[in-house]
Parts: sequence; C-alpha cells; structure tokens
Amino acid sequence: MISAGAGAAAAGAAAPKASDLEVRDITDLVCKADCYCLNQLSGATWENLFQGDDRLMLQSDADEQLLLHVGFMETVKLHSIDFVAPSDDTAPLTVKLYLNRNSMGFSDTDDMAPAQTLELTKEDLVAGSASVLKFVKFQRVSGLSIFVADNNGAEQSCLSSLRFFGTPVATTKMGDFKKVEEGA
Repeated sequence: MISAGAGAAAAGAAAPKASDLEVRDITDLVCKADCYCLNQLSGATWENLFQGDDRLMLQSDADEQLLLHVGFMETVKLHSIDFVAPSDDTAPLTVKLYLNRNSMGFSDTDDMAPAQTLELTKEDLVAGSASVLKFVKFQRVSGLSIFVADNNGAEQSCLSSLRFFGTPVATTKMGDFKKVEEGA
C-alpha cells in the first residue's frame, strides 16, 4: 500500500488517487543494464536492492554518499518510491532525485538542482511506506539518479530495497510493428 508518510508531507505533494492514474508497482520496468552506482561497497552492490531479500543491501564504500542511477525500459510517470533501509544510523537521511541524467557523477550533484529533495524518517524507510513525489515533476522519466547525500550519522549508508510506483507513459513501441514486405 502506498502511504503518504513524513516524506510525502515534506514533499508537499498530494497523492493522486490510484484509481484515477492506475498507479502500480513498476519496479519490473527497471532496466538493469542501464543501472549503476558510484561509491558502492564490493559485495554490497545495487543489484541487492532488487533481490527481494532485505538482508542483502546496497552499502556505501568510502563515506556515507551513494549515487545510484536507475534506468527504465520505457518512459514512466513516477508517483512514489518505497525506500527500505535498516533502522540504525546507516539509514539515508537526505536523498536528492535527478531526472533523465544518464551519466551523473558526484560533482554534478553540486552543479544541478534536483527535481526533489527528500528528508527521510525512520517511518519512511519501512517496507510499504512509499515516499510520494511531486507528481508533476516526474511525468516523463526514462532514468532516475538517486543521490544519498547523508545518513543518520554512520560512516556508511545502507539501503535494503527500492520499489517504484507509477504508470508507464503510453508511447509507440517500434518493436511491436511487423515489417511489411514490398510488393505484398
């Protein structure tokens, strides 16, 4: 269930009615070939976020910052993100979201304004407590860069799971067309 917890209140966004927009779990639209993470610890990589096992984690390496890029197989409208993390000091606190930036580095986070900044609470980091986004800013998303700027005081940051909620944007998929033979 999508809840509008403290992250939603901080976002200042009212949740659209699921029946109006057919908001659903669109995590299956993540294109893993288009995903990467900077500053991840070897053995605790971004792939763990999509395994369905909260004991597997994405963990930062050198400091608390992480920069995760998630690509989607098709353009989507993002409604909310369900961040799941341990309930200790490694939990992300400030998360900045950047849209459609395929090759971001840490220096880019200083140079570009995020589409939205989330201040996550312990309640926001429990499974099923999705943080509602400013829906008007997330209408045509092909890629999302998630910058964990800091955490609750630990030297490393950890995330257990990510789930995305929204709707695919109706687009023409050229692969669905059959080739027409000439002279037929």
